[in-house]
Amino acid sequence: MAEFAAGALVAEQVLSTGVEVGAAWTVARPTMPLKATFIQIGFTSDHVSTSSLLRSHHTLTVVGDKAYVFGGQTSQGKLATNTIHSIALPTASTATPEYQVLPAIAAEEGPVPAPRTRLSACALDNYIAIYGGCDESGNLLDEGANIWLFNTERLYWEKIGPTSHPERVPPPRRDGKLLAHSGNLLLLGGQDSNGAALTDVWHFDCFTKTWNQLSNSPSIITSATISGDTLYALSSSDVLSSELHRLNVKLKPSTWQTRSFPTNPLAPGPRPRSNGGLVSITTGFGRNYLLCFFGDRQGAVEKGDLLQWSDLWTFQLPSSDLEVKATTTVAEAIKPAKIKDEIRSRIGADSGGSSWAEVEINPPDDLQAHEGKVHPGPRSSFGYDVTADGRNIVLWGGSNAKGDPEGDGWIISLS
Repeated sequence: MAEFAAGALVAEQVLSTGVEVGAAWTVARPTMPLKATFIQIGFTSDHVSTSSLLRSHHTLTVVGDKAYVFGGQTSQGKLATNTIHSIALPTASTATPEYQVLPAIAAEEGPVPAPRTRLSACALDNYIAIYGGCDESGNLLDEGANIWLFNTERLYWEKIGPTSHPERVPPPRRDGKLLAHSGNLLLLGGQDSNGAALTDVWHFDCFTKTWNQLSNSPSIITSATISGDTLYALSSSDVLSSELHRLNVKLKPSTWQTRSFPTNPLAPGPRPRSNGGLVSITTGFGRNYLLCFFGDRQGAVEKGDLLQWSDLWTFQLPSSDLEVKATTTVAEAIKPAKIKDEIRSRIGADSGGSSWAEVEINPPDDLQAHEGKVHPGPRSSFGYDVTADGRNIVLWGGSNAKGDPEGDGWIISLS
């Protein structure tokens, strides 16, 4: 309530001055569509080695100024080794090695994770957490609901798992979604050993080493992410509509809320897809979005259609609240997006909240002199994550429109 009152006060002050016309014109401008710029950060053409970065069904996790690639399968469906590939991002210092291959070393001579594909992973402080997956034959890895942790500072693996309630643990799975929240982990979705879709949602407390089941998702989800305390998930009931589900994971008990949206050519919204990306991003100043991008087409495909999408869509989330703390300056506390949305509501302008818009693609500044690709092209089953500042997306590899693995890396910047 205090945050809303503060935003309303600023809005009232703006509209009460002599610059209300200029202010109204500024805030009435739409916040979408966003514009995306693609920058290629690496490429490999190694089709032979099982340690090649040409792969799909792997994970990419950002910790600090590095992206870490693990797992997946290379050409001809061969499992990638259990080494980790560390790639320095453009924001890294010059003292950071641009590229490293990190062998699987255990803490205190313990075990290390076996090679796997179709796993899930996320950043957990300075660790990379991975869960599940399957072997080269497609058999699920049953590891007793344990989670593997890679220490990105000491460069070794360790394993954590439930220390109580063995009857209350998630079953093995592939293609699940693993997400970090307040130092703990969330696991949802995926497929069981029979290939059946799972709708269960689990919370792992990293301090008590305990799994607890949350409310099942309302539908079979195709992608998921978290923003603040809210878990978001997408599902598709048919080719003409999809659903965005959300769950407040801080409230207990908590129930899912669902919002349906059309996905036909006449209405804005991402068409049904699987094995694509869904992340929470910010453009700064308190403005937040979901970004849905790429992936395999779902439903019937007409002759001549590509089997994958190459588009990007944003869904505008509520703007961040004003944050007032004892050590907070006015500049740190004020969130311009929150204030602008309050002004928009006062003048009857659309804030763009809870709506989809397709992202526009910016061509390279030096298009004439540019060599190579300017866009990843249609693809699915790639590794991806958001940079530490929440403003850019890093992706690597995946399957192209022919079903072959790719070996290139990209940064997507939105503005």
